[in-house]
Amino acid sequence: MKLAVITLTKGGLEKALEIKRHLKDTLIYTLDKYNDGKFKSIKGKLSDNIEYFFKRYDTLLFIMASGIVVRLIANHIKDKTIDPAILVMDEGGKHVISLLSGHIGGANEKAIYIAGLIGARPVITTSSDVNDVLSVDMIGKKYDLHIESMEDAKIVTAHIVNGKKVGIKSDVLIDERLVKNLVTHDNEEFKNVTSLIDITNKIKNYAINKSVLIPRNIILGIGCRKGMEKSRILDAIYKAMDEDKLYIKSIKSIATVDVKKDEAGLIDAAKELNVPLKIVGRKKIKDIEHLFSGSEFVKKTIGVSSVSEPVGYIESNKGKCIRKKTKMDGITISIWEEKHE
Repeated sequence: MKLAVITLTKGGLEKALEIKRHLKDTLIYTLDKYNDGKFKSIKGKLSDNIEYFFKRYDTLLFIMASGIVVRLIANHIKDKTIDPAILVMDEGGKHVISLLSGHIGGANEKAIYIAGLIGARPVITTSSDVNDVLSVDMIGKKYDLHIESMEDAKIVTAHIVNGKKVGIKSDVLIDERLVKNLVTHDNEEFKNVTSLIDITNKIKNYAINKSVLIPRNIILGIGCRKGMEKSRILDAIYKAMDEDKLYIKSIKSIATVDVKKDEAGLIDAAKELNVPLKIVGRKKIKDIEHLFSGSEFVKKTIGVSSVSEPVGYIESNKGKCIRKKTKMDGITISIWEEKHE
């Protein structure tokens, strides 16, 4: 948690220091006249600093009236998927309010945590939490699943809160807490559900309201000729993922051999997809290359007979091969689904 506490009064500073005693990395912002060297000064009007706070911190705690905070942040709110958690606390330290980004930003959990540190009462107003049910966006955050559509998630969460039958299917192992208040696929009532939460990396068609949560469990094994452009590598990735009906957001990493660690096209393609580029040493590949078909030319060139399948196999923890190596004009790609113990 990258936390900043903002306050404009001496009383607020006392509470801010109390929080800092528990959370050492907390930064406290206040008026220059109260700054004795322990704090950071607010330069100019507080309203002129809000954009800076939004960009720099994932959690902002304002010790002041909630009305002031609402007016301060109103023009800076963009989307629940990127806005920081906004908390408000009264100067007396009696209440910590989760004001914005309760689920994805973690404001609800953070309000509860900070309130517990100083003996305050957390104030949570989101319907799913009040009714003790998991919302779709909370499931996504808790289990690191990408939400395909926030609008779909909102509709399905409303069904959960309103007590409608909502089904859940998953292609990966899930925590039993996920199925609370939900109808599992093996339940005879599943055929009567009004909407569905589907945890899957596969693109499907649905006949009912759905919210797709995408696990990041796809590993791409890639080999390429020297100097291959980023655009061509990305074209190959999108083509292969589309043919196998897999969500791009399910990609966890790209794997390649150590001799390609400085290949600009691969590095830039991984950055474009916002995934790490995993480098696999040839020594590791040699131990398992006999499991895959290879090329003597490749072996003479780099010391191993194959790249895309062995590196995908290794990085996916000996996972499931969805696509065997496919040659695409100087690029070789294989697709693997990660295996979890």
